[in-house]
Amino acid sequence: MPPKSTPLPLLCFFLASTSIGAALWASENWIEVRSAHFTVDTPASEKEARNIANQFEQIRALFHGAFPKLRTNPAQPIVILAVKGEKGMKELLPEQYEVKGHLHAAGVYQEGFDKHYVILQLDVPGDNPYHSLYHEYTHALMHLNFSHLPLWLDEGLAEYLGGASLGDKKSRIGTVDPGYLYVLQSNSLLPIETLLAVDHSSPYYNESNRASIFYAESWALVHYLMLDPEARQKQLLQHFLESWSQSHDQMEAARQNFGDLKKFGQVISGYVRQGQFYNAVINNPDEAGDKQLASRPVSPAEVTALRGDFFVHHNRPEAGKPLLEESEKLDPSLAQPHTSLALLYFHTQEPQKMRKEANEAIHLGDNGFFPLYLLAGGETSRERSIEELKKCIELNSLFAPAYDLLAQIYSSSPTDQKEAINASILAVRMNPIDLQYSARLTQLLLNNNRVAEAKVMTDRIAKAAATPEEKEMAADMVARVANHKDAPGQIVMGTVQVRTADSPDSGAPRTDSDRPPGARRQLLGVDGTVAGVDCSKAPEINLTVNGSGGFIAYHVADAGKIAIKSSGGTATPACTEWTGHKVKLWFYLTPGSTSTGEVRQLEFQ
Repeated sequence: MPPKSTPLPLLCFFLASTSIGAALWASENWIEVRSAHFTVDTPASEKEARNIANQFEQIRALFHGAFPKLRTNPAQPIVILAVKGEKGMKELLPEQYEVKGHLHAAGVYQEGFDKHYVILQLDVPGDNPYHSLYHEYTHALMHLNFSHLPLWLDEGLAEYLGGASLGDKKSRIGTVDPGYLYVLQSNSLLPIETLLAVDHSSPYYNESNRASIFYAESWALVHYLMLDPEARQKQLLQHFLESWSQSHDQMEAARQNFGDLKKFGQVISGYVRQGQFYNAVINNPDEAGDKQLASRPVSPAEVTALRGDFFVHHNRPEAGKPLLEESEKLDPSLAQPHTSLALLYFHTQEPQKMRKEANEAIHLGDNGFFPLYLLAGGETSRERSIEELKKCIELNSLFAPAYDLLAQIYSSSPTDQKEAINASILAVRMNPIDLQYSARLTQLLLNNNRVAEAKVMTDRIAKAAATPEEKEMAADMVARVANHKDAPGQIVMGTVQVRTADSPDSGAPRTDSDRPPGARRQLLGVDGTVAGVDCSKAPEINLTVNGSGGFIAYHVADAGKIAIKSSGGTATPACTEWTGHKVKLWFYLTPGSTSTGEVRQLEFQ
């Protein structure tokens, strides 16, 4: 999606702070430390950088120790920017300082498409100043494994691990938050049924005070399930997760594993009112030791590019772009600013600029997965796109968007349907929380008349849907499965407009009138974005359009014999420039062909 527009005064503020901040950052001596799972960049000492990396490795190890069967490695690398004081935070997060009285966080965890960023302020007082960072990191790990966990479990577990007390050699888990304990012992607890029913729209969740009864009781319930000897012996949490994963009905899963919920509520009430609580001391992992951490100095050009890249990820392209361009000037041999600019142009839907920057990044030595993914999405050759995506997956086998795009490209060919479905299954497996991947897999199954499997998927989507948008999508997928007919050659396209060739709609071309009325084909209309085009045999053209049904291939037999126009009085682009343009096209289905349909009219939006 294109970034939101920025008001002029705010834009001026960003541009001014960008130039000043760039000079300040470039004048500092930065260092980079890499652990097994994190990269720390900071102007502080190497010792401080190692300490930050070690702490995050400890939190990851605590999660893995609690859930040894769950995945703990996101597809996106995690980059930690550890800055000095509020001055450093203000340079990265100026929006927190624009409004007087705004909360100034000691850290921010931001998930991104190609990488996750952690921004933290060094030298923050307190026993656990990065509680919120560890909390958000725990969310990120849970979301690798489950689609829309029950809210009490998602927040309770994040608080449980976020409150861990970390040491050099040992860490303590299960420490008691005095604020939560006060809330719990001063108020009546929510009935377990009420706690389990809280969702994102509930007033219990939306209370402004984090130390609300919902957060406190969610933390207490997870604390009981994780540390109470009887709960551990019965493996209540593990069995609950297994039951819930199957049914997505947490009330049923709770009754099945916790027993009578009223009595279970009394158990939890007694647990929080006791004088002493269990906790656990765990040895820190070997991989968090200093011997495993590589370090290197970071050049001024890299520092400038790093800050610009964060602004791009933080939806501040107007602040990031000049920094990336400055980085190019400081070091023309550096690949990083080109990769970041390619991402910027990906977001602003400028495919030609995106491809140019991605190719330059690879030429300058970026051997990572992301430039390959960006190139595959804007490639004019289907075969080349598949080749680039396979290389991307070799470099990062956990990156769900690569599998998803590969599935959509495969789906355009009748002979590659099996490969499309297999790739789509992997996309869902790698990112279960994004239900759009599940919806596209369901559509592929329907297109191949695997209706029983499609119904299983729609049931999962319907149970996992949480937001209004997801529930609307789930309802649409359920309807598609219910209305599907097992007919050879049927292609379900999503929000496709249907016209007969003699429809009284001036927007539909009438080029089928030579057929007898009973034999007239249906003319279909679809909106989308041109993802690829092959003009090598012009006036015959092959194109792929990314619409609501995914990436679909179309054929133009003779571009000189169909209507090709642009709305709004803009010039119609040349064939080689179609990629990235939004279009509305009308076509006839062509069962048995390598393309889905024969285009009869094409209008650029």
